[in-house]
Amino acid sequence: MKNTSDEKICSIVCGSKCCRSTPPALTKEDFNKIQANTEQKRWFRTINEKDSIRVVGKKENLIDCYFLSENGLCCIYENRPLDCKLFPLFVKIKHEGEKEYSLRWYVWYCPLTKKKGIEELLQKAETIVHDYLVVKPEIMFDYQNVMCESGGYKKKHFLKEELLTIKSND
Repeated sequence: MKNTSDEKICSIVCGSKCCRSTPPALTKEDFNKIQANTEQKRWFRTINEKDSIRVVGKKENLIDCYFLSENGLCCIYENRPLDCKLFPLFVKIKHEGEKEYSLRWYVWYCPLTKKKGIEELLQKAETIVHDYLVVKPEIMFDYQNVMCESGGYKKKHFLKEELLTIKSND
């Protein structure tokens, strides 16, 4: 099962427990992308009006993510939030210098970490974060803000800390 997609591991092995319990926090970019690609209007809930902090809502009378299908797969997988793309890893970022960032990685241990391995997941997450920091660093800080506001960092295990320097040719 090593080559199985993350989505199928979550659905088949885990039963998509995270999608049934914790709503993903949404950056402004996530919200706009999902909003543009769905005709649904009640798919989110606002948790902080002042800063427009939103999370994906739950299905009516259920605790499931609004976009979790009957078979446990994500209906918006190609447009899923950054929180979901990084899962089961989470990152806190501090701007250290012009192109330097201190990253603190956290993990939520689940069947995905067992099947894929932390190193493979971390490498994928580091690439995602690096790419955002090169092109749109504000999105990573928006992610951090919504994660803090939504309580998304709670019950996560510290994994490692690193200093990332964005090179000029990135």
